[in-house]
Amino acid sequence: MEEDDLIKEAEEALKELEGNKHHHHHHTAHLHEHGDKRPNPFAYLLVLILLLIIIMMAVPYYGIKLDPVPKVIPSREDVLHLSSSADEIPSIEEGSRADYTKVIVPSHQGIRNTAVKIATSDCKSSDVCYAKALFFFVRDNFHYIGDPPNEYLDGPFETMHAGASDCDGLAILLANFQLAVGIPTRLAFIPGHVYVQVKIDKAPNKYKEDDGWISLDPTCKTCEFGEVPYSTLNKRKEFLYV
Repeated sequence: MEEDDLIKEAEEALKELEGNKHHHHHHTAHLHEHGDKRPNPFAYLLVLILLLIIIMMAVPYYGIKLDPVPKVIPSREDVLHLSSSADEIPSIEEGSRADYTKVIVPSHQGIRNTAVKIATSDCKSSDVCYAKALFFFVRDNFHYIGDPPNEYLDGPFETMHAGASDCDGLAILLANFQLAVGIPTRLAFIPGHVYVQVKIDKAPNKYKEDDGWISLDPTCKTCEFGEVPYSTLNKRKEFLYV
Protein backbone atom coordinates (compact mmCIF):
# COMPACT_ATOMS: atom_id res chain seq x y z
CA MET A 1 0.00 0.00 0.00
CA GLU A 2 1.31 3.46 -0.88
CA GLU A 3 2.12 6.02 1.82
CA ASP A 4 -0.71 8.32 0.73
CA ASP A 5 -3.22 5.46 0.97
CA LEU A 6 -2.04 4.62 4.48
CA ILE A 7 -2.36 8.24 5.55
CA LYS A 8 -5.87 8.43 4.09
CA GLU A 9 -6.93 5.20 5.80
CA ALA A 10 -5.53 6.37 9.13
CA GLU A 11 -7.33 9.70 8.83
CA GLU A 12 -10.62 7.94 8.06
CA ALA A 13 -10.17 5.61 10.99
CA LEU A 14 -9.44 8.54 13.30
CA LYS A 15 -12.54 10.40 12.06
CA GLU A 16 -14.67 7.33 12.66
CA LEU A 17 -13.31 6.92 16.15
CA GLU A 18 -13.80 10.60 16.89
CA GLY A 19 -17.38 10.37 15.64
CA ASN A 20 -18.03 7.37 17.80
CA LYS A 21 -16.52 9.20 20.75
CA HIS A 22 -18.87 12.20 20.33
CA HIS A 23 -21.82 9.89 19.79
CA HIS A 24 -20.92 8.11 22.99
CA HIS A 25 -20.79 11.35 25.01
CA HIS A 26 -24.07 12.70 23.66
CA HIS A 27 -26.03 9.48 24.10
CA THR A 28 -24.63 8.01 27.30
CA ALA A 29 -28.04 7.32 28.80
CA HIS A 30 -29.28 5.74 25.59
CA LEU A 31 -26.23 3.52 25.44
CA HIS A 32 -26.77 2.34 28.99
CA GLU A 33 -30.36 1.43 28.14
CA HIS A 34 -29.55 -0.51 25.00
CA GLY A 35 -26.18 -1.97 25.86
CA ASP A 36 -22.58 -0.87 25.70
CA LYS A 37 -21.67 0.28 22.17
CA ARG A 38 -18.28 1.74 22.91
CA PRO A 39 -15.82 1.85 19.99
CA ASN A 40 -13.99 -1.38 19.40
CA PRO A 41 -10.55 -1.17 21.09
CA PHE A 42 -9.11 -3.02 18.12
CA ALA A 43 -9.90 0.05 16.01
CA TYR A 44 -7.56 2.11 18.19
CA LEU A 45 -4.89 -0.57 17.80
CA LEU A 46 -5.37 -0.52 14.02
CA VAL A 47 -4.92 3.25 13.91
CA LEU A 48 -1.79 3.00 16.06
CA ILE A 49 -0.31 0.33 13.79
CA LEU A 50 -1.11 2.39 10.69
CA LEU A 51 0.52 5.49 12.19
CA LEU A 52 3.64 3.50 13.09
CA ILE A 53 3.84 2.14 9.54
CA ILE A 54 3.47 5.65 8.13
CA ILE A 55 6.23 6.96 10.38
CA MET A 56 8.52 4.06 9.44
CA MET A 57 7.90 4.77 5.75
CA ALA A 58 8.00 8.55 5.91
CA VAL A 59 11.21 8.97 7.91
CA PRO A 60 13.44 7.11 5.42
CA TYR A 61 11.57 8.70 2.50
CA TYR A 62 12.11 12.26 3.65
CA GLY A 63 15.65 11.41 4.79
CA ILE A 64 16.50 10.21 1.28
CA LYS A 65 14.79 13.25 -0.25
CA LEU A 66 16.77 15.71 1.88
CA ASP A 67 20.06 13.79 1.85
CA PRO A 68 20.22 11.74 -1.38
CA VAL A 69 23.25 9.59 -2.13
CA PRO A 70 24.20 8.97 -5.77
CA LYS A 71 24.80 5.29 -6.40
CA VAL A 72 26.14 5.62 -9.94
CA ILE A 73 29.35 7.61 -10.42
CA PRO A 74 30.84 7.65 -13.93
CA SER A 75 34.47 6.76 -14.45
CA ARG A 76 36.93 9.25 -15.92
CA GLU A 77 36.90 7.27 -19.17
CA ASP A 78 33.11 7.57 -19.35
CA VAL A 79 33.23 11.37 -19.62
CA LEU A 80 36.69 12.10 -20.99
CA HIS A 81 35.30 12.56 -24.50
CA LEU A 82 33.21 15.50 -23.25
CA SER A 83 36.24 17.51 -22.15
CA SER A 84 38.55 19.52 -24.37
CA SER A 85 42.23 18.99 -25.15
CA ALA A 86 44.69 19.24 -22.28
CA ASP A 87 46.01 22.63 -23.40
CA GLU A 88 42.59 24.23 -23.98
CA ILE A 89 42.95 26.03 -20.63
CA PRO A 90 46.73 26.30 -20.14
CA SER A 91 48.32 25.46 -16.82
CA ILE A 92 50.12 28.25 -14.99
CA GLU A 93 53.71 27.95 -13.80
CA GLU A 94 54.63 29.69 -10.58
CA GLY A 95 51.08 30.91 -10.24
CA SER A 96 49.93 33.10 -7.38
CA ARG A 97 46.69 32.66 -5.47
CA ALA A 98 44.99 35.19 -7.71
CA ASP A 99 45.91 33.04 -10.72
CA TYR A 100 43.49 30.32 -9.62
CA THR A 101 40.69 32.33 -11.20
CA LYS A 102 42.42 31.96 -14.60
CA VAL A 103 42.02 28.17 -14.53
CA ILE A 104 38.56 28.12 -12.95
CA VAL A 105 36.25 28.66 -15.91
CA PRO A 106 32.97 26.83 -15.21
CA SER A 107 31.23 28.41 -18.19
CA HIS A 108 33.55 26.62 -20.63
CA GLN A 109 31.44 24.18 -22.64
CA GLY A 110 33.76 21.25 -21.97
CA ILE A 111 33.60 21.85 -18.20
CA ARG A 112 29.85 22.35 -18.28
CA ASN A 113 29.13 19.23 -20.34
CA THR A 114 31.36 17.04 -18.19
CA ALA A 115 29.94 18.35 -14.91
CA VAL A 116 26.33 17.95 -16.03
CA LYS A 117 26.96 14.39 -17.21
CA ILE A 118 28.51 13.44 -13.87
CA ALA A 119 25.94 15.24 -11.74
CA THR A 120 22.88 13.85 -13.52
CA SER A 121 24.03 10.24 -13.91
CA ASP A 122 22.09 9.29 -10.77
CA CYS A 123 20.66 12.56 -9.40
CA LYS A 124 17.46 14.47 -10.05
CA SER A 125 17.02 18.13 -9.10
CA SER A 126 19.08 18.05 -5.91
CA ASP A 127 22.12 20.24 -5.29
CA VAL A 128 23.15 17.95 -2.44
CA CYS A 129 23.15 14.96 -4.77
CA TYR A 130 24.91 16.90 -7.54
CA ALA A 131 27.64 18.08 -5.16
CA LYS A 132 28.16 14.56 -3.82
CA ALA A 133 28.38 13.03 -7.28
CA LEU A 134 30.98 15.58 -8.42
CA PHE A 135 33.03 15.18 -5.23
CA PHE A 136 32.99 11.37 -5.41
CA PHE A 137 33.94 11.52 -9.09
CA VAL A 138 37.09 13.54 -8.44
CA ARG A 139 37.97 11.73 -5.21
CA ASP A 140 37.64 8.25 -6.73
CA ASN A 141 38.91 8.77 -10.28
CA PHE A 142 42.07 10.82 -9.77
CA HIS A 143 45.36 10.09 -8.07
CA TYR A 144 47.01 12.58 -5.77
CA ILE A 145 50.62 13.41 -6.55
CA GLY A 146 52.90 15.65 -4.54
CA ASP A 147 53.29 19.36 -5.24
CA PRO A 148 56.18 20.40 -7.48
CA PRO A 149 58.78 22.77 -6.00
CA ASN A 150 57.12 25.80 -7.58
CA GLU A 151 53.44 26.68 -7.45
CA TYR A 152 52.28 25.02 -10.66
CA LEU A 153 48.54 25.26 -11.27
CA ASP A 154 47.17 22.50 -13.49
CA GLY A 155 44.40 23.48 -15.86
CA PRO A 156 41.25 21.35 -15.46
CA PHE A 157 41.61 19.56 -18.80
CA GLU A 158 45.24 18.70 -18.10
CA THR A 159 44.12 17.01 -14.90
CA MET A 160 41.26 15.25 -16.72
CA HIS A 161 43.63 13.77 -19.30
CA ALA A 162 46.42 12.95 -16.85
CA GLY A 163 44.15 11.32 -14.29
CA ALA A 164 46.27 12.77 -11.49
CA SER A 165 47.35 16.06 -9.95
CA ASP A 166 48.41 17.72 -6.73
CA CYS A 167 45.97 19.29 -4.27
CA ASP A 168 45.83 22.48 -6.33
CA GLY A 169 44.88 20.66 -9.52
CA LEU A 170 42.25 18.49 -7.89
CA ALA A 171 40.74 21.49 -6.08
CA ILE A 172 40.69 23.45 -9.35
CA LEU A 173 38.95 20.59 -11.17
CA LEU A 174 36.36 20.07 -8.43
CA ALA A 175 35.67 23.81 -8.09
CA ASN A 176 35.10 24.04 -11.84
CA PHE A 177 32.58 21.20 -11.72
CA GLN A 178 30.67 22.51 -8.69
CA LEU A 179 30.38 26.00 -10.16
CA ALA A 180 29.35 24.59 -13.55
CA VAL A 181 26.13 23.21 -12.01
CA GLY A 182 25.41 26.40 -10.08
CA ILE A 183 26.72 25.54 -6.62
CA PRO A 184 28.49 28.44 -4.79
CA THR A 185 32.11 27.45 -4.29
CA ARG A 186 35.25 28.76 -2.64
CA LEU A 187 38.78 27.48 -2.11
CA ALA A 188 40.03 26.96 1.44
CA PHE A 189 43.78 27.41 1.97
CA ILE A 190 45.72 26.10 4.93
CA PRO A 191 49.53 25.94 5.14
CA GLY A 192 50.71 23.62 2.36
CA HIS A 193 47.26 22.54 1.22
CA VAL A 194 44.07 23.67 -0.54
CA TYR A 195 40.63 22.10 -0.80
CA VAL A 196 37.10 23.06 -1.82
CA GLN A 197 34.09 24.30 0.12
CA VAL A 198 30.54 24.59 -1.22
CA LYS A 199 27.43 26.37 0.08
CA ILE A 200 24.15 24.45 -0.05
CA ASP A 201 21.57 25.94 2.30
CA LYS A 202 19.24 22.91 2.13
CA ALA A 203 21.98 20.41 2.96
CA PRO A 204 21.74 18.65 6.35
CA ASN A 205 23.58 20.52 9.09
CA LYS A 206 25.76 17.48 9.82
CA TYR A 207 27.83 18.34 6.74
CA LYS A 208 28.29 22.04 7.47
CA GLU A 209 31.06 23.96 9.14
CA ASP A 210 30.11 26.63 11.70
CA ASP A 211 29.76 29.22 8.93
CA GLY A 212 27.45 26.99 6.88
CA TRP A 213 29.98 25.91 4.22
CA ILE A 214 30.67 22.24 3.40
CA SER A 215 34.26 21.05 3.10
CA LEU A 216 35.30 18.71 0.27
CA ASP A 217 38.85 17.39 0.10
CA PRO A 218 39.31 15.21 -3.01
CA THR A 219 42.87 14.29 -2.00
CA CYS A 220 41.52 12.39 1.02
CA LYS A 221 40.42 8.96 -0.21
CA THR A 222 38.84 8.05 3.14
CA CYS A 223 36.93 11.31 3.57
CA GLU A 224 33.21 11.31 2.92
CA PHE A 225 31.14 14.28 1.81
CA GLY A 226 31.66 17.10 4.31
CA GLU A 227 34.74 15.54 5.91
CA VAL A 228 38.38 16.61 5.96
CA PRO A 229 41.39 14.93 7.59
CA TYR A 230 41.55 15.46 11.33
CA SER A 231 44.86 17.29 10.95
CA THR A 232 43.08 19.92 8.85
CA LEU A 233 40.30 20.80 11.28
CA ASN A 234 42.04 23.33 13.51
CA LYS A 235 44.29 24.94 10.91
CA ARG A 236 43.80 28.62 10.16
CA LYS A 237 42.04 29.00 6.82
CA GLU A 238 42.07 31.65 4.16
CA PHE A 239 39.44 31.68 1.44
CA LEU A 240 39.30 32.53 -2.22
CA TYR A 241 35.79 32.98 -3.65
CA VAL A 242 35.70 31.85 -7.25
